[in-house]
Amino acid sequence: MSIGLQGLKGERIRVEADIRVDKEQCVIIGLPDASIKESKERILSCLHHLDFDLSMKKITIHLSPADIRKSGTGFDGAMLLAAYQELTDQPLLLDDSICVITSLSLHGELVPFHGLLPAIQQALTLGFKRIYLPAVDVSYLSYAKGVELIPLPTVEALIAHLRGQSTLLFEGFLTPMITGESARHEQHETDFSSIRGQHQAKRALEIAAAGGHHTLLIGPPGCGKSMLAGAFSSIMSDLGQEEALEVYSLYHLARENQGMSLRPPYRQPHHSASAISLIGGGTYPKPGEISLAHRGLLFLDELGEFSRKTLDMLRQPMESGEVTISRVKQTVSYPASFTLIAATNPCPCGYYGSHERYCTCSAKQVTTYQLKVSGPILDRLDFVLSLQSSGLKEQTTSESSLDIRKRIQSARELQQIRYGGKFLNGTVSFQQLERTAGLTETQLHTIGDVCFKHKWSNRTQVKLIRIARTIADLQGSHEISSAALEEAIEWKRLPTGLQVTGGE
Repeated sequence: MSIGLQGLKGERIRVEADIRVDKEQCVIIGLPDASIKESKERILSCLHHLDFDLSMKKITIHLSPADIRKSGTGFDGAMLLAAYQELTDQPLLLDDSICVITSLSLHGELVPFHGLLPAIQQALTLGFKRIYLPAVDVSYLSYAKGVELIPLPTVEALIAHLRGQSTLLFEGFLTPMITGESARHEQHETDFSSIRGQHQAKRALEIAAAGGHHTLLIGPPGCGKSMLAGAFSSIMSDLGQEEALEVYSLYHLARENQGMSLRPPYRQPHHSASAISLIGGGTYPKPGEISLAHRGLLFLDELGEFSRKTLDMLRQPMESGEVTISRVKQTVSYPASFTLIAATNPCPCGYYGSHERYCTCSAKQVTTYQLKVSGPILDRLDFVLSLQSSGLKEQTTSESSLDIRKRIQSARELQQIRYGGKFLNGTVSFQQLERTAGLTETQLHTIGDVCFKHKWSNRTQVKLIRIARTIADLQGSHEISSAALEEAIEWKRLPTGLQVTGGE
């Protein structure tokens, strides 16, 4: 057994071999790509290295299921063992609980390959009990209980271990799979205590960080939108080890030079970014910006400058936390559970609704500019905040980002206990949210009456429950208080700065 990757999702691949008398040849079937087809030379070389006589032997190797495309060199070890089973008089003790994930050299060395880390993680997810690997350092997978991770240097050591002849793990040099922690955005984060004024926006961003809610900041140039977004990443709680490895795996698949860190990722694509670079894909699909922001922050500055088509492609990932890319040759899925912070000017000149300067745009220009952000996208945003500039006379807050982060960490722990996993209030399914929210009949009637009065959609009603639940979690309450619900309603009543009237 081995592992095939479709995006970041693993598939169980059964490797079979048949050997018959014919001209010496090795054929691999089961929709292999070019890199797997080249494996036959490595397999034949390793079998010769093991002193097998392959004259007048045709080796046929089948990768099952046959209708799934396979890529990469991680099947080398499994294919070699399948052929070895047919050639030897003493078959190895292999069953479906054993998985082999390794590439081969021509002389029988087990070597790492691109995609090894996500393949190991998927093997753990699929429930294999023993996993054979090249000689790599797997100490970072200490959370995996009840699974044998066995790094070995050569094919001979692999066969000896399967025969029970060697019970000692390889103690030589282990290749590090994860590079040292690199300089990341946290070194340049703005601390919340250094931002003057904007108390309302700070409160909304604290709620958004605690529950994974999406936020849009609207205001004139220089009012602090980018600074608030930069400070937002400083209050996001640290990732768990398993989450950090999942993020690192995505960067690994995207071939991004990114070190391992427990801080959530921060991505800020330019507004000229194409839809493929944002969502993911290409001839050989790889993760896009929304997947690289998984478990972290995606900051879209100058939202009005993005193309409307590109922004509308965010709709499905914002709700499902996953993006599926379909191509003629294959369909792959990548996780994309990110928190979106977007910032935009209210009009092309930037001063529509400002108290400082007159707007020079016509009503049509303002309308055209704001319509780039479609209604369905706006409906998926939990907070839409209208900002004004705050001067040096405004006071800073005494609370640092670290203080707020501790409060957010406590709120997220409550959510993980409640939902039994890694879900947040902003991403959990409505059925589970409704079952665990603890709303009373009176509170449900209040939400219904307010939404009917303001003609808010059903999605907005669900959004009110999500925000109120997060506010209650920040308070450490297991029930949604009336004060938390009232605060959630007030956030939706705020003027957004996107209410354009003709003739201005």
